Amino acid sequence: MSAKPDILMIDSDVQAVDVERRQNLSEKYNLVYYDCDSTAQFIERLKPGGPYSEIMAIVRNGWHKIGRMANQFPFNPEVVPHFPPTLRIICCSGHGYDAADIKEITARRIWYCNTPNACTEAVANTAMSLVLDTFRYLTYAQWCARYDWMASKQLGMEAVDPCGQSLGIVGLGDIGLAIARKCEAALGMNIHYQGPRRKEAAEQTLMRRAVYHSSVEEMIPEVDCIVLAAPYTEETHHLLSKKEFSIAKEEGLRVVNIARGKMIDESALLEALESKKVVGVGLDVHENEPVVNPGLRENWRVTLLPHIGVCSGTSWHNFEKMNLDNLEAFLKTGTPLTPVNMVSQDVAHQQSDLSLCPARPGFPKPSYRSALRRRGKLL
Repeated sequence: MSAKPDILMIDSDVQAVDVERRQNLSEKYNLVYYDCDSTAQFIERLKPGGPYSEIMAIVRNGWHKIGRMANQFPFNPEVVPHFPPTLRIICCSGHGYDAADIKEITARRIWYCNTPNACTEAVANTAMSLVLDTFRYLTYAQWCARYDWMASKQLGMEAVDPCGQSLGIVGLGDIGLAIARKCEAALGMNIHYQGPRRKEAAEQTLMRRAVYHSSVEEMIPEVDCIVLAAPYTEETHHLLSKKEFSIAKEEGLRVVNIARGKMIDESALLEALESKKVVGVGLDVHENEPVVNPGLRENWRVTLLPHIGVCSGTSWHNFEKMNLDNLEAFLKTGTPLTPVNMVSQDVAHQQSDLSLCPARPGFPKPSYRSALRRRGKLL
C-alpha cells in the first residue's frame, strides 16, 4: 500500500490560512509542519531516514521576518545540497528571492516559485508614504507634536510639496509601476525610471507617460527623489553610493528604499546627508537589518520603518492563495504558474507522479486539522 506523498509546510507566525484548500490538499497528500529551531536542525531532518527525507514539495508561507523563522534561511547555499531527490518544487511567499540559491536549486531540477504581485499594493502604498515623508518630513513633525512642539521650526524652510517634482524609479516591475501610478495620480509627480530595458506598455498606463533612462547615473541628475524597487543582485549591491549621490541636483536628492537594504551604501548616505547632497530619506529596509544605522536613526530628515512594507492582511491572503495555486498547478500538470527558474517538463511530470514518492515507515502522519489545532490556527 502506498502512503501519501509528503509536503512540508513552513508557516510563519504571521500569515493567512485557507483552511478549506489545505484540508482538500491533505486528502491526497501528507502535510508535514515544519518545527525546526535552527537551519542546522532542518539539515539534519533532511538526511536519509529523517522526518523530511522524502518530501515532494515545500511551501513557505507568510511573513518571513517575524518569529522563529526570522533567522532561518531554508533555501540558502548551506541547505540546498541536503535536499532529498524526491523534492520537486518550492513555493515561497514574497516577491524577492535573493535568499534562495536559485542556481543550485535549478541544477537539482527543482522548481522555485515566488508570489509576484501578491504584496504590490501594500509595498507601493508604503513607498508613496515614504516619498511624501522625504519632502514634508511628517515623521519628524509627528515626533515634534509628541515631544517638542517648538522643534518643528526646523521644518519651516525645509519642507516642500512633491507636486511637480520628478520621481525616479529603479525597477519598473509590478511594484515599481504601482508606485509610479500612485505618486503621479496622488502627488502630482513626473515619472522617470531606469531598468535593463524600456517598457513602453507600462509607460502608456501612466497619465503623462514616463522618461526612460538606461542607467542610474543618467537618471539621478534629472530627478528630485529616487525610489529603489528593483531586485537585489550582485549588480545592484550598493547601487547608490558616493558616486551616485555626488551627481544629484544642487537642491539635493531624496532617497526611498523599499527593495533591499544592501542596495544603499549607508556610510555614503550619511556623508551625503551631511553635505546636503541628500536632503530626505525614507527607508523600509536597512543595510544590516534588523540593526538600524544609529547615524540615520538620529537624523530628523530620515524616516525609518522596520521592513513592514509588505505588512497587510491583503498580502497574507495573496501569499497563501498564490503558493497553493502554484503547488496545485504543479501537481496537476507538472508545471507551476509563477516559477522563477525553468525545469525540464519531462522531469517535472515524472517526479510529480505519486508512485515515485514511496512511503516512509516509522513517522506518524497526523491529520491537517489536528496539526492546525496544535499550532493554534484552528479553534
